[in-house]
Amino acid sequence: MSDDLSAKVNLHSYKPHTEEHCKPCPKPPKRNCLIIFTPDQADLFQDLLDGLIASIKISFLPPAGPLPSVLRVFQNLFKEMRLSLRDQAALFAATELNITAYEQSDRWSDALIAATGQTLTEFYALSLLACVSSDVKDGWVIRIRMAETNLAGVSGAVPPAISGTVVTFDGGNVETSLSLSTTTGLPINGAIPVINFTSGSIPVTTTSAGQVVSIVLANNAGGNNFAFSMPRQGTLTTLSVSFFPANTTISGGSITVQVQLCRALPGSPLFTPLVAIPGTVASLVPALSGNTKFVGCALSLDNLNIALSPEDRLALVFTISSSNPKVTPSTLTGTLAGFITIQPVNAPPTSAGPIIPIASDHSVNLEFGSNGSTLSAGIIGYGFSENQDFVNFGSPINVTSQLANFTTPLTANGTITEFAAYFSINVIQTSALVQPITVFAEIYKYSPATNQVSPLPDTFLHVGDFLETVITQTTPPVHNVKTGLNIAASAGDRYVLVFTVLSAGPVPSGLVSGWASGGISVGPSSS
Repeated sequence: MSDDLSAKVNLHSYKPHTEEHCKPCPKPPKRNCLIIFTPDQADLFQDLLDGLIASIKISFLPPAGPLPSVLRVFQNLFKEMRLSLRDQAALFAATELNITAYEQSDRWSDALIAATGQTLTEFYALSLLACVSSDVKDGWVIRIRMAETNLAGVSGAVPPAISGTVVTFDGGNVETSLSLSTTTGLPINGAIPVINFTSGSIPVTTTSAGQVVSIVLANNAGGNNFAFSMPRQGTLTTLSVSFFPANTTISGGSITVQVQLCRALPGSPLFTPLVAIPGTVASLVPALSGNTKFVGCALSLDNLNIALSPEDRLALVFTISSSNPKVTPSTLTGTLAGFITIQPVNAPPTSAGPIIPIASDHSVNLEFGSNGSTLSAGIIGYGFSENQDFVNFGSPINVTSQLANFTTPLTANGTITEFAAYFSINVIQTSALVQPITVFAEIYKYSPATNQVSPLPDTFLHVGDFLETVITQTTPPVHNVKTGLNIAASAGDRYVLVFTVLSAGPVPSGLVSGWASGGISVGPSSS
């Protein structure tokens, strides 16, 4: 393609004059429109160039990153276009070489940079010969030059090491589905990745422009509480995500995958929507069209500076949208993953350790006896909860082996320094309280070998009190944070929160049902 297109672009080849030439050489006819683009193909080519710009970034460390996926969508486009066999083969050769170089590299090597530069050269030649308006063509050239500028920026450079606390949402390679409205093209169902698991579809709403998503985690089945609580103050600096769709064919337009980190204040009941944090709403690249086999999209937002407060409740939400509401299919199935990086405030990055997220998914039933004592406990991992009989404070609790899939072992020794806890009553199952209720939370260490959880000393926390009242969707939750802890934690330890209630009222016995969540902060080892 390089030689072929270059020959076509260089239409005024120079011939040396001799004395026999007494007249100016006639100019060859102009042939600056050789490659046909339909309007849809032109729009997609421009979208893909935007994806190319976003993919060539120092923050994407090969082989991770969206560039191969963007190039594969380019290849799908070239298959549909009226290209000569020679042109098509050359374009495929350039992009396939670039894909292979990227996927076989562990950094932006000289060979990868050269292969990417060759791809941009091919696209530049292709754009000059396209049968489109001059404004469109100029826009394409500008985009290709921007991609070349990005490539110059990564040349010979190594991405900076990520510092601070990294909270990973690996999604567990669990498939979920994202849906858009066939009337507006805006998102109608999103999903949330957590650790070792991904939620099912959850209804979402957006502004008319589709820019700000809100999501309600309370539903009629009592599930979807995947929002954890920040146990300490921090600054969000990095957000990186990916989406890999199942094999399908998209027609009638392209589908864009978006991500947003959603937040709710600690005093908001779970029936109140979490809303996207400004600055964290972005589109993954590339936009998806044609066949999605082996295609994925990704995004990395760097140099963020977003303040996070203790007890902020957070969830990473994925959605899809399209400029054409009639695009098919309107639902994409696939797997989600991502991570966020949180820097400590007024302290060096090395002073902060892991944050252990806690969220119950379904609501838990906390029972109390005729004397107001605790009869059952809610054991909460991340995206999982269970009810178990409670013997007394200080004793281990037997749990199911499922808990192992919703807890993550620490990778290094550390010190538990603080934790946050949150409890919101589920009005669907608890419509009224006829006596005051006090909610407590405590950190327990989980042992998969014995399927027991055991309490940690000095972590008992009075989360808050519910007075005698009728419960509505606006009934405030209880929440609290315990600071000043100095509890040694070892590599391999797994931790959960255990919620219980006590009653001081005259009613013989009862229960309160609600959603529980929180977060545990682990600092560096003191030894």
